[in-house]
Amino acid sequence: MEHNHRIDLVPNKKYRLTRQMYLFPEQEVSPRVNDYLKIGAVVTYLKSGELAEDNKVRMPWVYVRSEKQKKRDMGKGQEGWCFSHYLQAAEDGEARI
Repeated sequence: MEHNHRIDLVPNKKYRLTRQMYLFPEQEVSPRVNDYLKIGAVVTYLKSGELAEDNKVRMPWVYVRSEKQKKRDMGKGQEGWCFSHYLQAAEDGEARI
């Protein structure tokens, strides 16, 4: 069964990851990675890209910037593409880890 996922993303708004993810330089899963982010890491949404499918869920790729964090593996302040399905709006107070 195919599920479609749509999330209304706001440019320059912060979102929290609901699963660990890589940020890729292109809109494709590849060995080249810009950043590795753990669950709970905060990213800033910049723009949407092409539709993709992951685990039978169709969603757009999104281009985001990871927040540079003091905690290891929580973000290096890099930009890249990831799946929109795993973004959840971060409360203003949550934007800093």
